[in-house]
Amino acid sequence: MVTLNHALDAIERHISFPRSRSTGIARRLQEADLLPSGMPGVPPKLDQSDVCLLLATLMSAPKLHEAVDHARAYLAMTPSGAILSADAPESIPRSALEYLETQSEIAIAGRPDAVEDVRGHRFEFVHGWRELSAHTPEGTVTRFVLPGALATHRQAPHRVAGVVKGEAFASLINQLFG
Repeated sequence: MVTLNHALDAIERHISFPRSRSTGIARRLQEADLLPSGMPGVPPKLDQSDVCLLLATLMSAPKLHEAVDHARAYLAMTPSGAILSADAPESIPRSALEYLETQSEIAIAGRPDAVEDVRGHRFEFVHGWRELSAHTPEGTVTRFVLPGALATHRQAPHRVAGVVKGEAFASLINQLFG
């Protein structure tokens, strides 16, 4: 496990997200019990899931007061907005966060060809509405949106997204957990 400060420093180094902004968003997520808070004199420890949630929130939340809503959305977004039943195949990620966690696991301990595949990805965290688009090196795109939403439908006239290249994502995760 890594400390929150270590994770924020690594995000600034690899993703170029300013530490001055990430500290406030992390605090909002802690206040909402979405990230661990630590104890007096003991810094909060984050696992891979926490770092993925923090990264998704940082890259998607253009306003500080929206951070918690964006984080909760990443816990609920499904591939193409599918409404998944309990008997849906296990191979289908249950949320955008689960998808990012799987990609982080591959980046750390995957086969060399799978690691290269993750490094070739491009992750787009949309600001104006709740969406994660994962672009693969082969040219396919998987869009995660809230259940019931149309993944192919723009929900605003302009699409603005925070982009994280797979290379940067893999380097970040490897520095923290590899």
